[in-house]
Amino acid sequence: MTALLNMIYCFLIDMIQSFRDIWVIGWDSVLSPVDALVTSVGTGGLSVPAIANEYAWLLGATGMSQAITIVAGAMGVRFLLQTIPFVRWGN
Repeated sequence: MTALLNMIYCFLIDMIQSFRDIWVIGWDSVLSPVDALVTSVGTGGLSVPAIANEYAWLLGATGMSQAITIVAGAMGVRFLLQTIPFVRWGN
């Protein structure tokens, strides 16, 4: 009796695994055109232009890069805090 139950259990596990494989193959076939579309889009326009060395040196010498980082961090924290429900989106 135990051997029969074990065989049924193994059959069910194999069947569930095959359904999972069918699901993965189906999902992959759905996503492959999307993948082809995304890879065909050029990403050259998404790059950020580099700062010239003269300007980068000037920003580093004056401490402006640290100031910009602090201000950007403060604005990010403010935005995150204002996304809390019942908090007024104001000044």
